[in-house]
Amino acid sequence: MSFRERVRPYLPSPVRNLAFDLAALLALLLVTAIAVSIPGIRETPLRAVVSVPFLLFAPGYAFVAALFPEAPDAGGVSSGRSLSHLERLVLSFGSSVALVPLIGFAANFTPWGLGLGPMLAALGSFVFVCVVVASRRRARLSPERRFRPPIESWYRSLRADVFPHETRTDVVLNVALAVALVFAMTGVGYALVDQRNGEQYTELYLLTQGEDKLVADDYPTEFTATESRSLVVGVRNHEHERTSYTVVTKLQRVRSGDQAQGVTVVEEEEIDRFGVTLASNESVRQRRVLTPTLTGDRLRLHFLLYRGDAPADPQANNAYRSAHLWVNVSAPE
Repeated sequence: MSFRERVRPYLPSPVRNLAFDLAALLALLLVTAIAVSIPGIRETPLRAVVSVPFLLFAPGYAFVAALFPEAPDAGGVSSGRSLSHLERLVLSFGSSVALVPLIGFAANFTPWGLGLGPMLAALGSFVFVCVVVASRRRARLSPERRFRPPIESWYRSLRADVFPHETRTDVVLNVALAVALVFAMTGVGYALVDQRNGEQYTELYLLTQGEDKLVADDYPTEFTATESRSLVVGVRNHEHERTSYTVVTKLQRVRSGDQAQGVTVVEEEEIDRFGVTLASNESVRQRRVLTPTLTGDRLRLHFLLYRGDAPADPQANNAYRSAHLWVNVSAPE
């Protein structure tokens, strides 16, 4: 008795009746989710080992399984409404290569953006829905017409399709071509999965309240000492990992020197500070209340962003990102 037959009575009914290939897809989805999201595992090579096959095969195979629930005719050849084993395999890889960018493109227009979490959720949802559709469509067919992958006969049929009456040289060349194709596709898949190789940065921006929405315009330039004005500070994380930030706001009196010396801070005061932790591709907009006491014309309202905690003396030269406004602060009447 096989392992599947031994454990079958203990499985829930939906899982018990699920075909081996569809159950394997869900298992691969679960393992991939664990490998790319759990700290301590996602930093290991296991991430690429499981996620690259998932990206290159699982979405396409699930899609093809939903479209073609019927088994091939005797001998493993295709009929009008079914696929041969080789056709199913080739379409699975080809569909995955086409579907993954399309799903990523669609995810980019959601509020969550094109991060690792949203992409995994989108692909996982797509695979899960296709598995459900494929399982139900197969269930409507008679057992003899229902596609269930016979592993041994699949291998024999695939070998017969790929190497029909070929010489030893032809076989070696076909194998070499297949290996080169797998390496090329693996490289593309790894680049998609390992987002840490992409550009990493953080956005820092300032907004004001417009008539009905926040806008990057009409910034306040006239302040009165000891009177509060509000401004919205935005931060968006593109570091491809969860990151903590500290934003320090200073009001500075500066003196411009020559080109070599640049700007010299003559006097300054810290008027605001806050911290925030953001997941990959997550953003925050915080309305900050600023109450200056330093007075003068053309003062620099400087916003300094740091990853982690700010240093003891936050300045433009040690900030990760910065933004500033030139303002006038008058003495109270």
